[in-house]
Amino acid sequence: MTAAESSDRAPRRSRGLIVALALSLTLNVFVAGGLIWAHVHFRHPLPPIQRFIVISRQLDLNDAQHVAFQHMIVAMRQRGRAQFQENHPIFDQVWDLLAKPQPDQKAIDGLIDRVDANHRAFQKDMTARLEEFLATLTPEQRAQFANLAKYHRPPPPP
Repeated sequence: MTAAESSDRAPRRSRGLIVALALSLTLNVFVAGGLIWAHVHFRHPLPPIQRFIVISRQLDLNDAQHVAFQHMIVAMRQRGRAQFQENHPIFDQVWDLLAKPQPDQKAIDGLIDRVDANHRAFQKDMTARLEEFLATLTPEQRAQFANLAKYHRPPPPP
């Protein structure tokens, strides 16, 4: 190989490397941009209690309404903990059954039915607590609360 052939290859290699780096940089910019866009446009919904707290701040609650709201939130947290304590051992039993070589599907179904029944009771209780709070609101506040709660995430800041 002569010196002239060697010098002809060097620019081709460096040109190829530059093209590869440019393509890599472009791809990285698009991926990063996509992640940022998704983060801005697809925020994760807040859990119900946090969502209700955000909504309540927009309702201009009077003192009595604020007390009723706090009672509802406390009841939701307590009932949520109680439901977890009821269902956690049941899920442990389900996992124990699933770990067996021949799981008893009937027993698993029965345990899942118990979890579902606990969850339905929780939902009914929480709906009753929510209705008690909503009864303290004016018709305008109640409509605003319902409208904001439908979105499952807080509206964008003003």
